[in-house]
Amino acid sequence: MKNNHIQMQLTSLRSQINPHFLFNSLNVIYALALDKKDETQDAIIQLSDILRYVIYDSSSKKNSLQDEITLIKNYINFNKLRTQNIKNVKLHINVEDNNFMLYPMLLLPLVENSFKHSVTNNTNNSFINIQLKQKKGVFEFYIENNKSTKEESIPNKYSGIGLKNIKDSLKLIYPEEHKFIITENEKIFKVSLSLTTSKPETNEY
Repeated sequence: MKNNHIQMQLTSLRSQINPHFLFNSLNVIYALALDKKDETQDAIIQLSDILRYVIYDSSSKKNSLQDEITLIKNYINFNKLRTQNIKNVKLHINVEDNNFMLYPMLLLPLVENSFKHSVTNNTNNSFINIQLKQKKGVFEFYIENNKSTKEESIPNKYSGIGLKNIKDSLKLIYPEEHKFIITENEKIFKVSLSLTTSKPETNEY
């Protein structure tokens, strides 16, 4: 009964994350279409690949770290088509085991959030730094970005949905094995996530 209850809660969280991701992605396509950019068709294809993963592969209980990394790379490339003024995107990966199992859709909302809030008119100050590390039973993810001064970056009633869902998911899946820390100032927003598992990772809760 407890496992069934957890499953129902996780399903509810995923149902909130996926539409949130879709709405933001459609805004990217819309912006490209308005400007009649040649990259619009490529963006639609890339979005299709991403959504295939979000809708189907993320329904698994846990996915390999390699699959999650591929998803992040695809999402970064997708957003570069729209966000020409974010040229400084760094992704540093240091992974011991690509088959390390991870609960799906924990990382993508963090990357999505960084792209959403780091857009500025000053191309020299726009940046996103991502570090991903895994060794034995320890997984670490760190991401930071500049904070936009644009009016569009002002939080609305939908802001923070992804971050809240990540917190709720971590409490259910990694109750005693995670640290999730958010720090920010007027110019920079940072998120760090660490998971320490005491048993081998499998595709089970």
